[in-house]
Amino acid sequence: MEESLNVLTEEKRTPKRCVNLDWLEVHAREPITAPRNADYYRSQGWVVHEREYGTRVYREMFVLEGTDGESLLEVRRNPASQGLHGIHDPNECHIRLVNRTCYFEGIAGTFLKFLTANGYEDIRISRVDVCLDFVKFDKGDDPQAFVRRYIRHKYAKINQGRISSHGDDTWTGQEWNSLSWGSKTSAIGTKLYNKTMELHDTKTDSYKKPYIRQAWQICGLVDDWQRCTKDGELVNVWRVEFSIRSAVKGWVPIEIDGNEKNYQSIKNNLDCYDGRDRLLVMFASLANHYFHFKKYKQGKRKDRCKDKILFDFSGVQLTYKLAPKDPVAGSGTSYQERWRQLLNKLQAYQATHSRLEIHKACQVLIDAISEDEVRNDLVSPWSNEELRTMRELMAVRTRDKSLDYEAAMKIVKNLLGITDRTIKEF
Repeated sequence: MEESLNVLTEEKRTPKRCVNLDWLEVHAREPITAPRNADYYRSQGWVVHEREYGTRVYREMFVLEGTDGESLLEVRRNPASQGLHGIHDPNECHIRLVNRTCYFEGIAGTFLKFLTANGYEDIRISRVDVCLDFVKFDKGDDPQAFVRRYIRHKYAKINQGRISSHGDDTWTGQEWNSLSWGSKTSAIGTKLYNKTMELHDTKTDSYKKPYIRQAWQICGLVDDWQRCTKDGELVNVWRVEFSIRSAVKGWVPIEIDGNEKNYQSIKNNLDCYDGRDRLLVMFASLANHYFHFKKYKQGKRKDRCKDKILFDFSGVQLTYKLAPKDPVAGSGTSYQERWRQLLNKLQAYQATHSRLEIHKACQVLIDAISEDEVRNDLVSPWSNEELRTMRELMAVRTRDKSLDYEAAMKIVKNLLGITDRTIKEF
């Protein structure tokens, strides 16, 4: 009894790991006598969105829609190069979960059931990304400060010596928001980056992913998932991500002690990723090999330098679970498209009717929909001005940790020439 109470107490103290899939794609073979094309899925009751053109490798590409009206998975089939002198068999295909679907509970197992039920064979993972989101490393290290010290060679990484970095060079100094290790041909790539910053970049599709911010709130990283804040303060959530590509069915090779010629293989099939508990086991295994750092000391052999501990996977480990009452947030795209289609139809209907009462009724609906769209747009809850202000605020507070919100905002206002008119807090 006492032991059970201790476990419960430990679970309350232990934070929930925000571990997820971010990409899952398989190479498979469809039944040679029954092509799994768009018409096949329509005959099975699926809503299918077929693209007019394919890809460089496949002639056909279409997306299956889920019961919630959101895109579920993407199918690419009918290889362009096949036959006697081709490089692909005619029944080869690639099937990929769309990004939102990757965040479903137990999605790898559901994906395998879908593939099996539809007769796919020789299923091999083509690419899978496993990620962990966090605000601080387990020992309290700030990720931004760690990156800064790593760039100054305070630490050295074991395995994957090739490195790429992204950041900003300002008059007051450089700030790095992304580091990646491994070459394009590596079986495993490693990346550490500021996910909050990426999600706020309106130049990419990343800002269309409210389901990621939803996961942050469930895990307690933020308390307002729409604005990425906690207690009114903007939260910089960082991500470590491993991208696995393997040409070997069911296995992936990993380096040992930084020697590409010395490696071992670990399992790499859909069962390995079925559920967040298994995801965390896979992440921890990869982190042990590919997110392993040493405290650099000149003149001392790397293997004799002390480890820099960032993640501690000993003891009780908890992952977050999505309950039935917590459906994955929509991408926002389908919602917007549907309302804009209705808006366009109303405007067209209004333009073709001269009766005053019809014109007025249409205008009331047009105004109401337009107003709701501006107010409820969860995809991009900030205006361009607010986004610009937020980025500057992040940069100012990163450079000077002693500044509170008000002091940093004064600097940003002077920098951007913003007046004292009301600005939404973030």
